[in-house]
Amino acid sequence: MNEDSSNQSSLEKFALVANEYCTLIDSLSDERPPQFYTDLELLLSRLHLAILPIIADAESTETRLTESVEIRVEKWKTISNRIARVTNNETNQLYDWHINSWNTTKPKDNYCAVRASMLWDDLADIYGDLKDGLSLWDLNTDESRSEASWEWRFNFEAHWGIHLFRAAQTVHEIRYQLYMN
Repeated sequence: MNEDSSNQSSLEKFALVANEYCTLIDSLSDERPPQFYTDLELLLSRLHLAILPIIADAESTETRLTESVEIRVEKWKTISNRIARVTNNETNQLYDWHINSWNTTKPKDNYCAVRASMLWDDLADIYGDLKDGLSLWDLNTDESRSEASWEWRFNFEAHWGIHLFRAAQTVHEIRYQLYMN
């Protein structure tokens, strides 16, 4: 398999996982779905593994095409509020757990507590970057798919990858320190 077809195969696999993640987030309502944190832990791990072999098209750069499909601020607010409602109980418990564990008098100085309280932001930012790439991918042209690969890989390195690891740590703590599922 040559490098181009290997990258194309990796991109197709990544697009499927990105779509699964966005579908999970889109399906959220006011109640936490059963197995939410289990599903989320698996999807975050799969996203990380799926992005690693992707080579961004060096010829591709952000263009007007990208700008026309970026997730709008209002959509991001709606998604982030929905995520916050679903995760609020567990992230508040985890926040308190970190504050009590570190016996700190300055909660703002407790990185773990602050990180735990920001799970909604991490998940929403991952969603936004993946959704932008999916919007390009779904246009199904060589140019749009090249743009999608660049969006996903560049933004993984610059933005959503950091959110992914913070979210994964928080989800891990919810599942294994708060004994949730």
